[in-house]
Amino acid sequence: MSLHRRQVLGSAAAAVLATVGAAARTPDYGALARGIDGRVVLPGDPDHPEARRLFQPRYDSVAPAAVAYPAHAGDVAGCLDFARRSGAPVVPRGGGHSYAGWSTRAGGLVVDTGAMAAVSVDGDGVRIGAGARLGDVHAALAGRGRSVPTGLCPSVGIAGLTLGGGLGLASRAYGTTADRLTGAQVVTPDGTVRKVSADRDPELFWALRGGGGGNFGVVTEFRFRSHPVGSCAFAELHWPAAESAAVLRGWQRWLAALADPFWSQVEFTVESGTGTGAGAAGPPAVRVVCLDGRHELERQLTRLADLVGGAPRDSWIVVRSHEDTVRALSGCLELSPAQCRLPGTLPGRDPQGRLGRDSYAARSDFWAGGGLPDAAIGAVLDGVRRYGAGVPAGGRGVVQFDGVCGGAVNRVPAGGTAFVHRDSAFLAQYLAYWPESAPAAEVARHQGWLDGLWQALRPWASGHAYQNYIDPKLTDWREAYYGANLARLQEVRRAYDPDRLFRFPQAV
Repeated sequence: MSLHRRQVLGSAAAAVLATVGAAARTPDYGALARGIDGRVVLPGDPDHPEARRLFQPRYDSVAPAAVAYPAHAGDVAGCLDFARRSGAPVVPRGGGHSYAGWSTRAGGLVVDTGAMAAVSVDGDGVRIGAGARLGDVHAALAGRGRSVPTGLCPSVGIAGLTLGGGLGLASRAYGTTADRLTGAQVVTPDGTVRKVSADRDPELFWALRGGGGGNFGVVTEFRFRSHPVGSCAFAELHWPAAESAAVLRGWQRWLAALADPFWSQVEFTVESGTGTGAGAAGPPAVRVVCLDGRHELERQLTRLADLVGGAPRDSWIVVRSHEDTVRALSGCLELSPAQCRLPGTLPGRDPQGRLGRDSYAARSDFWAGGGLPDAAIGAVLDGVRRYGAGVPAGGRGVVQFDGVCGGAVNRVPAGGTAFVHRDSAFLAQYLAYWPESAPAAEVARHQGWLDGLWQALRPWASGHAYQNYIDPKLTDWREAYYGANLARLQEVRRAYDPDRLFRFPQAV
């Protein structure tokens, strides 16, 4: 089912199209502002510095010509018609977390969905506006005893997460975020508002489940099938740094036989400029969440210690609600929902917001069933030591191995949705953080460490990467993100965006 743009545009928006004209040389953003119900923020407006801001401060210098906050799908259609007729470069924006900064564009029109953030529940069905952040979603569903499998970062948008697949705490039990999607409302580049599902525009619906954000249209609403939630048992364990290799070896074996209602992560964190030797990395932290309660968690922790070859140096277990477990893992347990946001007054932010922003770069790997051989483990630990010794002080290197694969994720065929990564053992993410004030030469050293670690692991890596951790340095990104699903995705792109209205360096 679809509605043509003229059915959803009001007379004012139609006037925008007449004003712009097909051959306009300079986009008249004032006409756009007058022609939609939502707000358009222009350079010179007091809110423009906030409107242009993404999660990462390193993209603060990118200045779009206008940032539109549509109030509804008709406004989005008006924005896309404006862009198409005026030639204005256009980019959709959800939470603004693109690692590459591709949710903004210098001199372009940013279509920010933040004003469309309502969450409503009907039985096990959930409607979520594309501008909702994950913190909004968890807060809205907690009182109903329901949730949707998502990531943990509260300021990440539901739109980007879903369109790239979506992995997190409940993925092994309930699948990716996209696996729970039952329908969506999307405005395609021709200005048509479409309600898509498995029965309506099925190829577009397939592509929206893992084909990546910014490729096929602007989604304004998602419809999900939620899952029940109860208490979660959460444990954190630390072994001595000297046992790091044994921890990684044992954790991989443990994860391979783990039941579905579990999430786990091994993390190495090192402050830059802290010296040499294994101790510079600090102890590996192992985090485990069980959706089935404390007794089963304790049983599995005993098995993990046996596989590592010894008990942890210290550990603790706490039982909390699902919402509080997510809030604890995201650093928001002591904050109110309003405080667990980025500060600001524009949609998606809150004047009470206390979340900070970080300057960082990241790369990723899906690791296949065999996981990390001993040589790869050695390369990881050597890389962590090198960051502590060879990178200017003030930064932080993080290596995470996330047990978000397997279980329900891997039971979906690789072509069942556009999310192709259905045979992995776990997901790895490597990150380098640096001070916002760091000069370019220092930033280059942090990024150089990250690239060196990633390159050192190429002999054993699968070659697949997570499209939601978008990596501007990947040269084989088509294969890394989409594998065997690429050709079908390109067919969908040609069908719905033949003129490539949406353009960015890694567009399908």
